Amino acid sequence: MPSGPPPGWLGGLLKRAEELLRRLAGSLRDAAGSLEEEGRRLWDPVGARLRPARQRVNRARVRLREWIRPRVAPLAGAVERRWASIRPRIRSALGALCRRRPSPRQAAVLALVLLGAGWLLWERCGLKGCPDVESLTSYQPGGASVVLDRDGEPFADLAPMEYEVVALDSLPPWVAQAFVAVEDRRFFDHEGVDWFRSVGALWADIRARGLVQGSSTIPMQLSRTLFPDRIRREEKTFRRKLLEVRVAGEIEERFTKREILELYLNHVYLGGGSYGIQAASRYYFDKEATELELEEAALLAALPRAPSHYDPRRHPEAARARRDLVLTLMEKQDVIPFRVAHAARQRDLAVADETDRDPDGDRLAPYFVEHVRRLLADELGERLYAEPLRIVTTLDARAQEAAEAELEAQLRTVERGTFGRFRGPHYGDGEAGYLQGAVVLMDARSGDVRAWVGGRDYDRSRYDRARLARRQAGSAFKPFVYAAALEAGFPPSQPILDAPYRLARAGAPDWEPDNYSGGFEGRMTLRDALVRSQNIPSVRLAAAVGEERVSDFARRTGIAGEVPASPVAALGVTAVSPVEMTAAYASFANLGTRVTPRFVVRVEDAEGRVVWEPAPEPARARVMEPAIAYLLTDMLRDVVDRGTGTGVRGAGFHGAAAGKTGTTSDATDVWFVGYTPELVGTVWVGYDEVRPLPYRATGGGVAAPIWGRIMARVHADGPMPRWADRPPEVVARWVDPETGMPLEEGCRPRWDGPRQELFLLGQEPRTICPWSGSRYGYYRIGRWLGDMFGYDDEPAARIPGEPDPDLGYPRLPRAGGTDEAGHAREPDRVDRGAEAWERDRDRHPHERWRGDERRRRGGG
Repeated sequence: MPSGPPPGWLGGLLKRAEELLRRLAGSLRDAAGSLEEEGRRLWDPVGARLRPARQRVNRARVRLREWIRPRVAPLAGAVERRWASIRPRIRSALGALCRRRPSPRQAAVLALVLLGAGWLLWERCGLKGCPDVESLTSYQPGGASVVLDRDGEPFADLAPMEYEVVALDSLPPWVAQAFVAVEDRRFFDHEGVDWFRSVGALWADIRARGLVQGSSTIPMQLSRTLFPDRIRREEKTFRRKLLEVRVAGEIEERFTKREILELYLNHVYLGGGSYGIQAASRYYFDKEATELELEEAALLAALPRAPSHYDPRRHPEAARARRDLVLTLMEKQDVIPFRVAHAARQRDLAVADETDRDPDGDRLAPYFVEHVRRLLADELGERLYAEPLRIVTTLDARAQEAAEAELEAQLRTVERGTFGRFRGPHYGDGEAGYLQGAVVLMDARSGDVRAWVGGRDYDRSRYDRARLARRQAGSAFKPFVYAAALEAGFPPSQPILDAPYRLARAGAPDWEPDNYSGGFEGRMTLRDALVRSQNIPSVRLAAAVGEERVSDFARRTGIAGEVPASPVAALGVTAVSPVEMTAAYASFANLGTRVTPRFVVRVEDAEGRVVWEPAPEPARARVMEPAIAYLLTDMLRDVVDRGTGTGVRGAGFHGAAAGKTGTTSDATDVWFVGYTPELVGTVWVGYDEVRPLPYRATGGGVAAPIWGRIMARVHADGPMPRWADRPPEVVARWVDPETGMPLEEGCRPRWDGPRQELFLLGQEPRTICPWSGSRYGYYRIGRWLGDMFGYDDEPAARIPGEPDPDLGYPRLPRAGGTDEAGHAREPDRVDRGAEAWERDRDRHPHERWRGDERRRRGGG
């Protein structure tokens, strides 16, 4: 065989032959188009003559049926009653027939009876009669679904988009062509049912052994859209399909093809609560339906199959693929030429911003309502708007009002310059980019979302910051580090050094973290480091615990953002959303059990029947031991009582509370995440763009007071909740404040009074006896003189073991259940310590920590 390119003369001949064939194909295409156009020209007058005759026949059939129906209707009740009385006899007769072979005469009579009954049921669409298709010309979508709060009081509705009829002749031709191409390509050839498509769908279902392909035509879709009470979309039964076929036939008899297509385009559900081509055009493209371009019409035609799945705002990739399929079908069906379809497929979706549904802007919880709408649109689809439903939600109207009011009041305080000079645009000036905030309040045990604020103004910004805004958590992430440390065996009294710390990084300069205050406080315990939110001790602790352990613990509680495999994770560089932080902190409030947020309790129809409800119990998962969660909660209670979260108390809330503040670098985001024994909530304040807040705006100064005022209003008229009892795996001990080690019986610290601390049973540190005897007063005087003249021995020298390179002090040695002499501890001593702890814990939260300022002097 020859190889290489053909000779020049042969290549030219082939090129001329190719060009000749291309011209011949073009001529054939033009001839086919001319023939089709000529056929249409010849058929139009014939069709115009036949159409009136067909319409007269249809009208005659309709008049005959209308004449018969009123005369048959009074008999329907009597027939039903008679049928109920003779049904047992028929059943017994059928049983007898099954037991013995009927005679030919009996079989013939039975067949005639069954055929007559079948014909009667077919003509009447069952015992209830056929829907009145005459009412289609005046049909509009049904009443709006009502949204109820947790007490059953309505506070919003899910009204569909404005309904408006447009004439088919006023629309661009490709609008109808796109819907016909993808939904019912033989629409103009059948009379309500596409039998070829039905057989193909049946064969596909048989091969797949399930329902994988539909066969609904446009008249059948129109029947279930306009009569949802009779033809329920959720019913996957043969009876429903027969009813669709019967009503579609009635629609075909009553209306012409163009009238059916116009009805369909004006009533089809296209997602987002929009019924009809006009509402959908405004909702997705912010334009009239008469102005739709080809690719826009194809996108709308892609939606009826699954409006939520192909929503171009939520699932742009799936929407684009479906739109391109519509354009390809139009091309294959010779509706549009290849070059036009190809050009349309290259264009972007170009969907407009979501339009406003509430121009008055006076709704309660608009972000919550929109989230519920999205959730139920995926579950119920078109039914959410086709019939009036009652949607019982978890929202607490009182808590929601408090959250909205307190957030707005504090943001206006920031804008007035209370926390330093405010440089951003003020809300209400008409400029974008103003200060924003978000609040999520959730029932800690059930996961029911009680309040949900996604921003300051839903009408000006649909962006739901409670769900979508992922910002750095700052110090609000530190509890995950300390909980991982407790799980790894570090006690709350473990000393840690707050001093310069350098972290070597491969391929990058060494990193030295700073405290928010810019200074150092020397020796402190893990509890004090968390209470005062010191950065350097937290970074040291993350390095000592291990990055993998911290990352794993955060993931277990529900943090989905990337946690760096580095001690820098302790500073909260992980991006989180407010609802994510709320669910994660709920694990602490629930003593180690994580719950999933829930928004909807159930959905009922107009007659009170439950049509949808989530799982009866929220999804739960054990993520930590109850003792770990209790220890961390006790430390976070100190954050509120005497640490960075005292803004909660200053705001007027004096009930049981635990939580943590968060302020990111340059104060671009401020947080407070806290919880009571019943509720857990998150407050975030910041800009949509990364921009610093005023220099005095911190999580403790801005976010914590919002949380405190919300909780004070929520619990204003009810009893304050109390913390759960201490688990038996947690014990109380009196400890030496200098070393953090438990005191032996009869021993006292060398300086200050003893402190009470909690430990995991079996993991208590070894005991110590700094001083015992009757001359303790002389020893205190000596210590005072030593301190005055600069003499002070290092407490770390009295902790057995070598200093940990990350902690700066030795890890406290574990006692293993015995004291230093090897004797078992006395249980009554543990009980006395626990009783004192529980008695004094809430009564005098500040008295237990006398001498903190003196201990911080000189790092000692």
